[in-house]
This record gives sequence, C-alpha cells and structure tokens, in this order.
Amino acid sequence: MSLTATELSALRWKSTATSVAEADALLARLWGSTESRQQITGDLIKDADGKTPIAVRTGVMNLVVVAPGAERAVGAASALSSLPRNPSRTLFIVPRDPEGPPTFRARLEIFCAVTPRGDGTSACTELLWIDASGEAGRHLSSMVPQLSLHDLPTLLWWDHTIDPSSKDLKELLRGVDRALFNGSDQRGAGINVVSDLVKVAASTGTALSDFSLIRQARWRDAVASAFDEPEVAPYLHSLTEIRATYSAGGNSSAPVNIVKPTYHLAWLTSRLSASVVTPLSEKDGAWSGLISDAGQRIALRLQPVADAGHSGTTLALHIKGERRGGTLELTVRVDGATTQVQAAINGTLVKERIFRAKRATDAELLSNALELGEVDPLSPSILRTFVQLVG
Repeated sequence: MSLTATELSALRWKSTATSVAEADALLARLWGSTESRQQITGDLIKDADGKTPIAVRTGVMNLVVVAPGAERAVGAASALSSLPRNPSRTLFIVPRDPEGPPTFRARLEIFCAVTPRGDGTSACTELLWIDASGEAGRHLSSMVPQLSLHDLPTLLWWDHTIDPSSKDLKELLRGVDRALFNGSDQRGAGINVVSDLVKVAASTGTALSDFSLIRQARWRDAVASAFDEPEVAPYLHSLTEIRATYSAGGNSSAPVNIVKPTYHLAWLTSRLSASVVTPLSEKDGAWSGLISDAGQRIALRLQPVADAGHSGTTLALHIKGERRGGTLELTVRVDGATTQVQAAINGTLVKERIFRAKRATDAELLSNALELGEVDPLSPSILRTFVQLVG
C-alpha cells in the first residue's frame, strides 16, 4: 500500500518491524546522520556541483489514522492517497482481533520528492502501516506517542465506532492535539456517544472535529444567506420552530443515528445564544425539545421519514418565525451537488435560490484539516451546545 500512484516512483526506503521499539529505532538511525540520510537519496541525479541531494523530513505534523477491518482500512487509505500534501509522519493503524495474541507488524516507508527543492535537499515523508492485535491493539495510547515525532503537533483520525468510556482512548486523546471522527457512524442514535466523547475531549484538552458537522457548512451558509434578506432578517429573534426531517432508512428495527439532524439544531441554538429549556427526548420515533431565545420559546423537532435514502441523512431543514402578524417559513434542502433555499412570508415567496455546493469527501475534509492546522472555528460552540441538547 502506498501514497499515490504518481509518488510510487518516489519510494526511497522501506523496511519492516515487529515491535514499537524496533520501528522507532530504525527510523531514528536512518535520520541520525548525513551519511545514513544519503541512503534515501543515493540514486537521485546529482546537482551541478556533483552532490547528491540530502533527504530532509518535512515539518508538517503527525497524522494518526485508526481504521480497523479491511473495508475501513481501504476507505481510509483511499482518502490518504489523494492528499495534496502529506504529513511528516503518518501512522496508519489497523487494530485486529482484540482477544487474539499480542502482535505488532509494521511496514515502514519513506517517500521523497523526485525533484529536489532547489536548496540541495529532497523533502520526505514517512508512512508506517501497522497491524496490531491482542494487547497491542487495545493499548494504542502507549504505541502512538513513542512512534510520533515529538516536536510536531499530532492529528488523530479515528475512522470507526468510538467507546468514550475506554481508558485507552482517554489516554490517547491526552497525547494528541486534535481528533477527527464521524458522529454519523456511531452506534445507536449516536447522540449519547458524541456527547460523551465531547466531555472526554474537554477533560483532556483535545480539540474535536466531526466530519458530519463540517460537511454541513453548505446548510449553514444557505440559512445565513436567507437571513441576510431585508424581509427575512427581522424574524431572526422571533423564531417559533426549528424542524429537521431525516431519513429513517428501510424497515430495520435498529435505532437510527440522528447525529446529523441534531447538529442543525445545535448550530442554530448556539448562533442564537439560546438556552436549552427541555433537552431532546424521543416519542414514537420523533424527537422534540425546547429552547429559549431571550424569552422567546422555540420548539425543536426531529422528524423521521421512512424509506427516504441513507439512514440518518438530513432531508430538509424547516424554520418558522412569527412577528407582527407575519409568518416566516424557511426551507433548506441539499443534494449531492446543490443547496436549495426557499423563504416565504405569509405564503408569498420572498427568496428562492440554488447554490452549487457539492458534498465534501473524506479526503477533502482531511486535506482541509491538514491545511488549516487548527480546528474549524464553529465546532467548539456547536459541540458544547450539542451536549446541552442531548441532556
């Protein structure tokens, strides 16, 4: 497994290790001296002075990817393969049978730019593919710090279900700067898992970002654009209802993950600086709650729609407001490539617009996370409000 097809020719060094200590020692020796680094670039074309470019590790960050199982691993690897730039060191960890014998198998690879940067060096990144089972797979918090570059920030992408009660996860979060996850992949309704994870991350000082939340930026932009309209703006603090409809999937009796539609409610609650009066509760498959915007009560509703696509996906966001005899009805819908906004006052359409905004892929979100170097600015307040809504 490699970074990309175009970079395959830039694979400069590879080896294997059967323990964390062995992998750490191999890489340390490789970068320990000019002579050893020349092993990486020994067959590159010499410059005008007859000198071979010396390998230099990039100074971006550590990326730790945890993706158990073949299917998840392939999907995560695909996302990594399209990154425009790569971290200094990537640990791609595939936990295997947690009850099996303790094993650690790592394939170490170093990729370098084929063309030197112009200053006599060749920029390189490291990739460690790690299979861990048994005790090794259950204690990632002892593996990751030892194999990370200590002078660089660490981004963790946890690409599978989460157990917020895990002591190992809590210890792992203490050693990373940011963590990416996908709330819509979590078990059951998902909202309690996400809420507990937010609390754990707050105790460890780890910044959190949820792919499901970041993807909703086009929804947020659409709602904000509607309230930029002069006719609609006065209703902002006169809302009476916020309702999200979502797909209940097929006929399965399994609980539907409602993290995505709940994020819409959390975002609007946080932007209004509203307080939670009644947290969300479920009855007959529908969820409801109540918030207060400076005394203005706003009903919150999550309404399932049977057989309407991928389970848990938000279908539409409906916002209602009333003031001085007028009634606002704002509706936002999205598909794979567009966002549609309609706003009507007393039944008369005052705004209708279609935005070209496609759904972001995991690779694009991961790339943005690497480029930004920090958590997206809205996530902290939305996640805190999410916890209050879940109650």
